[in-house]
Amino acid sequence: METHKRYKKGYFIEVGLAAGIPIGIPVGLMLGNIAFGPMIGVLIGLAAGYLAEKILNKDPVDLTEKEKKKKAKFALTGIITGLVFFLTMVIYLYI
Repeated sequence: METHKRYKKGYFIEVGLAAGIPIGIPVGLMLGNIAFGPMIGVLIGLAAGYLAEKILNKDPVDLTEKEKKKKAKFALTGIITGLVFFLTMVIYLYI
């Protein structure tokens, strides 16, 4: 019987996103719009991470309640930071 290493739920998605963003930056430079590159990298990393999660992590380890709360706080912080950055750019560019 073949045993495989079990990873926490969402592990490969996180790895895909972390790898996709730096890969997207040169793509943005080649396209002449550096802001467009990380966006492409996020999409590619998310797709690759999702596929890897489905193929390599068929029996994931569930997150504890503490880990779920920590991830939720981190996600909320990222969303708020992104919105503040977006609104700052809109105000700077259009007002």
